[in-house]
Amino acid sequence: MEETPPQPIVYSLQFRGRITSLSSRVLEQRASAPSQILITTVDANGLAGHVQPGEGEEALLVSRLALADDGSFDQSGTIEFAPGHVLAFRSVGPARLGRSPDPHLRHGAAVWEVEGGEGQFRGAQGRITSNFFISDTNELTDNHFGLIFVARAAATHAPKARTRAPLRRQGIRETWAQFRRSSAFEDLLAECALWTAPWTGFQPYQDHDCAEEFAVGAVWRDFPYYDSP
Repeated sequence: MEETPPQPIVYSLQFRGRITSLSSRVLEQRASAPSQILITTVDANGLAGHVQPGEGEEALLVSRLALADDGSFDQSGTIEFAPGHVLAFRSVGPARLGRSPDPHLRHGAAVWEVEGGEGQFRGAQGRITSNFFISDTNELTDNHFGLIFVARAAATHAPKARTRAPLRRQGIRETWAQFRRSSAFEDLLAECALWTAPWTGFQPYQDHDCAEEFAVGAVWRDFPYYDSP
């Protein structure tokens, strides 16, 4: 049986929280990120980007940084995306924390190797980039961009056979009622009002979504839908 390949997940989140000094060489990060949308715009003015809230829950980040004298660090931690769905990671390659153009901020960056986890992330693999800054009051803003490979849900649950219900053809009354409720009917009313304006004296309204404001539309709406025989 052919093995089902893992499913790649691409995500971007901006975490906000705080940095705590556990010792002279160990820092702890604790931050959260609500579900969000990253919007990047490229236009005549150049590049712009901002984050806006999305629908869903929040993710929780907890990690520790072990600092070296040269500004490099090793990092490990977890991200909980939902109860029971926790991802574990560890930094790989050079990771550094140093000064930034803003004298009130320190700028750091790291690449993390995904080391599995729990729930959706059991056996997961991938990489996450962490690009962050820390304020002089120890406030943390951490921008993540990740590519994670997880097991496909279809690999653990075989789909059940389904029998499609036979299609029932609509009668003329049902078809007419469905049309009466559609936007196409609103467009038709707007066109009628436009062409009959010279005779009715009603001024045509430009927005077809407001066709109910036409007296002609009001008359048509008084007719029954004939849903019942």
